[in-house]
Amino acid sequence: MLEEKFLKSVKILLFSLAILFFFGRASFAEAPNVKADQVYLDFGTGTWVADGNVVITYKDYEFTGEKAEYYPNKSVLDLFNGKLSGKDVSFFAKKIILKKKNNKTQVEAFNVKDGIYKQYSFSCNELDLFDDLVTLVGDASIGSSTSKMTGDKFSIDLKTGKVEGTNIKSSNVETSSKEESGNSAETTTNIGQ
Repeated sequence: MLEEKFLKSVKILLFSLAILFFFGRASFAEAPNVKADQVYLDFGTGTWVADGNVVITYKDYEFTGEKAEYYPNKSVLDLFNGKLSGKDVSFFAKKIILKKKNNKTQVEAFNVKDGIYKQYSFSCNELDLFDDLVTLVGDASIGSSTSKMTGDKFSIDLKTGKVEGTNIKSSNVETSSKEESGNSAETTTNIGQ
């Protein structure tokens, strides 16, 4: 029993060190904390898999879910069936992919539900976040307690709060401009900061 606990502690330590490489310039004081029922590590490639009751915390962010896989050669961390939450944002997704791109982290998520960004709610089939630009695609919706928009696609500039949407199906917010192009409506509104 004691030996089993020791082995689990060693696996968690190795798993934490592997994640540390993914986050690049993180110091040991900023090392992520990883917990899972099982962790598999390939020492040759550095690839690891955490399975069952996965909890990864790093700085102001936490992932809880069923499974996580890390591929160091591609600088990619895949998270499955879980919730990503952090400063101002949280959402559930079937799959979340974190990639290093130009020394920044890109987030892609699929089948996003129950998303919250500050006081706004969102959901979509696909989410892409990179460099303060969020794109929601497929059955996308964004809203607040007083208004909601649904459409095929929304692009949100997190710096300015500007929202652009295509094929708006319903909207009960005041829009700053509206253009009709063919069968699709494009709407731009400012949600503020």
